[in-house]
Amino acid sequence: MKNVFITLFAMALLQACGRTEKKQENTAQTVQASTDSATTSPSPKTSTCQSIVKAGKLGKTDVYQESAKALTVSVTIDQDTSSMQVADGCYFNNTVTIRATKKTGSQVFKRTLLKDDLIYFTKNDKPIEQGILQSVTYKPTFNGQRYITVSMRIAAPGSKNASDYLVTMNYFGEIIKVK
Repeated sequence: MKNVFITLFAMALLQACGRTEKKQENTAQTVQASTDSATTSPSPKTSTCQSIVKAGKLGKTDVYQESAKALTVSVTIDQDTSSMQVADGCYFNNTVTIRATKKTGSQVFKRTLLKDDLIYFTKNDKPIEQGILQSVTYKPTFNGQRYITVSMRIAAPGSKNASDYLVTMNYFGEIIKVK
């Protein structure tokens, strides 16, 4: 008798959980559909924006491997949804995704960085705020240290001035320092 009661209770509990999940899925689909219809209208401001990165580099993954480390580092620059107005036009901001994987294929970390992430580690914020992320290159460390170093170039589109920043990250994807 006790087993029958436990079985019926478990079935009722599973039935109730299933209804809640379906209701949440339906409401999520409804909300997603309404936000999609609201965001599909083209914005005239963003359609005339330019990219500071060459079209062949956007979305292309550069893979780096060091002999002293058992990691493969992938760097991908993508176009951000935000843009920046300057005197001679509009430019899209960029993001960089840094992914470190072991030789076995398991992921150590994946981190997407914006240029604004550097502001917390620098004394002079003006070049970062007025610039756009132009390129990111992996810098080998030639030792077994447990950190990754990348060089980020931020260029000001109006004046064509560029600033280079050396970003050091640990194996958790956290920025340790910026030079």
